[in-house]
Amino acid sequence: GQSRREAASRGSKEVGTAIIASTLTTVAVFVPVVFISGMSGEQFKQLAYVVSFALICSLIVALTVVPMLCSRYLPRPVKPHERRGLLGLLDRGAYRLIEGLTSLYVRRLGWAVTHRARVILGAAGLFALAVYLIPLIGVELQPEVDEGEVRVRVEMEPGTRVEVTDSVLQRMGAIARRLVPETRHLQIESGSSSPFRPGGQHVGELRLTLAPQSERRRSAAEIANVLRRQLQAEPGMSVYVRAGGGLFSRISRMGASEGDRLVVEVRGHDLAVLSNLADRVRERMAAIPGVTDAQISRRPGLPEMLLQVDRAKASSMGLNVSDVADTMETAIGGRRASYYREEGDEYQILVRLQERDRIDLSQVGHIPIRTPTGRTIPAESIVQMRRQEGPISISRADQQRVIEVAGAIANRDLGSIVADLDRSLRELDVPAGYELSYGGEWEEQQKAFRELTFAAFLALVLVYMVMASQFESLRDPFIILFSIPLAAIGVTAFLLATNTTFNIQGFLGVIILVGIVVNNAIVLIDYINVLRRDYGVKLHDAVMQAGRNRLRPILMTTVTTVLGLLPMSLGIGEGGEIQAPLARVVIGGLVTSTVITLVLIPVVYLLLEERTERAKALTPAVQPAPGD
Repeated sequence: GQSRREAASRGSKEVGTAIIASTLTTVAVFVPVVFISGMSGEQFKQLAYVVSFALICSLIVALTVVPMLCSRYLPRPVKPHERRGLLGLLDRGAYRLIEGLTSLYVRRLGWAVTHRARVILGAAGLFALAVYLIPLIGVELQPEVDEGEVRVRVEMEPGTRVEVTDSVLQRMGAIARRLVPETRHLQIESGSSSPFRPGGQHVGELRLTLAPQSERRRSAAEIANVLRRQLQAEPGMSVYVRAGGGLFSRISRMGASEGDRLVVEVRGHDLAVLSNLADRVRERMAAIPGVTDAQISRRPGLPEMLLQVDRAKASSMGLNVSDVADTMETAIGGRRASYYREEGDEYQILVRLQERDRIDLSQVGHIPIRTPTGRTIPAESIVQMRRQEGPISISRADQQRVIEVAGAIANRDLGSIVADLDRSLRELDVPAGYELSYGGEWEEQQKAFRELTFAAFLALVLVYMVMASQFESLRDPFIILFSIPLAAIGVTAFLLATNTTFNIQGFLGVIILVGIVVNNAIVLIDYINVLRRDYGVKLHDAVMQAGRNRLRPILMTTVTTVLGLLPMSLGIGEGGEIQAPLARVVIGGLVTSTVITLVLIPVVYLLLEERTERAKALTPAVQPAPGD
């Protein structure tokens, strides 16, 4: 019954502390995110800046502009029975719904207040159940994203000419087009290489660009599985098929090996021992369910002919090694002598033996070598030839030689596969001086989780400090913190129900929850204190009245947050899977925390306040000294 100006002033005064505290607690959880380094920091810093700035601006508007506009333009509230037509029908339906929920909640709150032990034990039991179910949730660095791309890498015998490789790839490309009608574009690269897999003329790659996700029934991972079964049946070559490899894969797996999410590094000195140990690791990796295309980074060397000069014989004829090498290089590889120019065109003159004189390795020994005395001798008289394989590359990490055993993943999360593989690798007999360690995405995941764990702990401390400064109390913020563990119940249940893995996006959702779930408890506790301090309402009555009066705004904020995150949680559109875990974590944690907080927080508040009042009653009052 108050005027607009009086109502705006009183309403702002009642909720001012609550909205300041709730906004600052949400902003506080983003402060540690700004200082996270590595991949997590690169992905989430911009989000932290944008959300923090938006929240601060909205707080200023809520404390100034909104009350001013309400004091000038807010119309008189119309009772539901006074409305007519469709709006009146909807208004009456919403009114009855809210009144029914309020009546139900007040009855449940009254029961909870009289059965406090059951409420606390029930909440503790649900939290323990959530913790027990956590191992059932898969763990990985980033969720799998359908980028509409499939890559097929083909490796033939080292030394295979690029023309032969290209003909095989062309045939495989035709097979891929037949098996995958969803293909929009097909790119063939013969003689390809990458930092993780040094290539050559015997290596090639197919890249299939698929139709948009909305225009096909199969996912990129399902198409990759079909191609893997068909193309790996080809004899005389190694075929590796994987989905993805586009923009999201490159961004989300910065620092991990190209394309392969599971990597085991075999470190040591002797290459023969390393190769043997890597072969055994690959066998055990390939036996793990969910691992596909297990392979070793070290490839068989390229075939080559080693020419070893007999220095004693060459010296007796007045020759040295460089003279012999220059002659052999000119005869086989050729030497640029000059250029021939005609009508503005320039042609290189290459001096070497005709192809018929150098096409067979047996003819190398017949190459003539001229001595300083003018004699001509065959190369075989002073040169010994031996076939061998030359290493393509030798990789090192932390000053140790390393061979990487890598594999792709299908239909399982990385955490479960690493757990199974770790148990299997413990049975291996690793020689002294050699070690096995996980690299790739698992290594990046452990780094990211350590940083995010520190950020979550720091966010919790900052949230408590903000609430303590706003409430000018250490006890009330402690009561409000009870709402945070309850969010784990909904997080666990929602992730299991939607078959969602826990990754760095989900971890950020947990950090955000630390600042969000306390808002409902802040609104509730602050109003209880207002009723007791400003209106002299007794403790029990203040708890019941605050629950009744604050149920609607708490439900409104929760429902609007859930509805705002709902489209993101569905993972709709290209790359939508990347942010869906964050939304699902926040939705699950916020819903359960809200429901349980509305009952548990008043119970805990009553327990602690009654204990404080009993302590004050038992403490004798201090009598002032005479003259004071």
